[in-house]
Amino acid sequence: MRIAYCIGSLAKPGGTETVLASKVNYMAEKLGYDIHILIIEQRGEPLCYKFSDKIKIYDMKVSSLQKGKTIPGVTYLRNISKIRTLYDAKMSEIKPDVIIAVERGYHDFVIPYINPGIPKVREFHFSKGAVRFSAKMMKSHIKRIRYKILYTLLYRQFKKYDKLVLLTKGDQVAENYGDNTVVIENMINPFSESPSLLTNKKVISVGSMNDDRKGFSKQIEIWKTIVKSFPDWTLTIYGDGVMRKEYQSIVDKNNLSDNVIFYGRSNEIPKKLQESSVFIMTSEAEGLPMVLIEAMSAGLPCVSYDCPTGPSDIISDKVDGFLIPLNDEKEFINGLEKLLADEEIRINMGVQALEKAKKYLPESVMPKWQNLFQELTKK
Repeated sequence: MRIAYCIGSLAKPGGTETVLASKVNYMAEKLGYDIHILIIEQRGEPLCYKFSDKIKIYDMKVSSLQKGKTIPGVTYLRNISKIRTLYDAKMSEIKPDVIIAVERGYHDFVIPYINPGIPKVREFHFSKGAVRFSAKMMKSHIKRIRYKILYTLLYRQFKKYDKLVLLTKGDQVAENYGDNTVVIENMINPFSESPSLLTNKKVISVGSMNDDRKGFSKQIEIWKTIVKSFPDWTLTIYGDGVMRKEYQSIVDKNNLSDNVIFYGRSNEIPKKLQESSVFIMTSEAEGLPMVLIEAMSAGLPCVSYDCPTGPSDIISDKVDGFLIPLNDEKEFINGLEKLLADEEIRINMGVQALEKAKKYLPESVMPKWQNLFQELTKK
């Protein structure tokens, strides 16, 4: 099976890039697939992840197509036409069985219109609920309007693919995508650390701080109550972004600097999870929160708001964690306190969490991709 993936860049690590690297390496090494990756523009930067030597990667250097002065809108449309010609020629050379686009950008206005006869797939690594929330968070009215228009256009393009791959059943059921959708969860790598012993008095949270979508301000408010009954427990938060100083200020004002600790970005999240005993997530919106699955793969019971979308697909309430109605702070505190107070409950839920995480291992997820490719190509 020959598969061509299309992505904007592989210069900086990110969620989509991580999933792509894991997936294509597995396909090339374990399934024997012939994998090709077309990059819009790498700008001479090194690849952000290690890829199998069996995978062929092409920097399409799209910026070289642009000539003359940039005219907003007009230049973009001209580039689309040129990129279609460029990609059509490259795909005719590669002759893939399936073409897959994995993120927003030029590709949605290029891939559906080239090489007729080759099945096209679009992976959507977000959700409509998360898009709506991201728009709501934008302070600039003009940026918000542009963002909404962009996604309106993208949703129309989604219907032009042979298949749209969504991350959660919740998103598929709740939103109107059309009849070309299939749900395939992102996969995690095989567990690299032994499960947590769940004895360290640490609660952990991980996420971007570029805006407050992850709800770290809510976690600080929650911890103001938690610390009264559990002063020897700490909340450790990993991540960075423009909001970090504001979060730290809230912590300092509430005299919580010994109880809520920000550690910035870390390349050792599996190890940090293994050193913790509970994972919490207070997001307003998600696609499929991989960090929640990674926490469960470390054997951590989780407490999460039931935001759109993902947590309800992952957590079985009161079995492997607590699924809390969105922004119900009182119930969140109740669930978290039960885990902190009772080691037996933590251990029992942790065992179930570890079992649940197996659903996202390659041997569970990759057969779904194999079935999709066989359906599209009849091979």
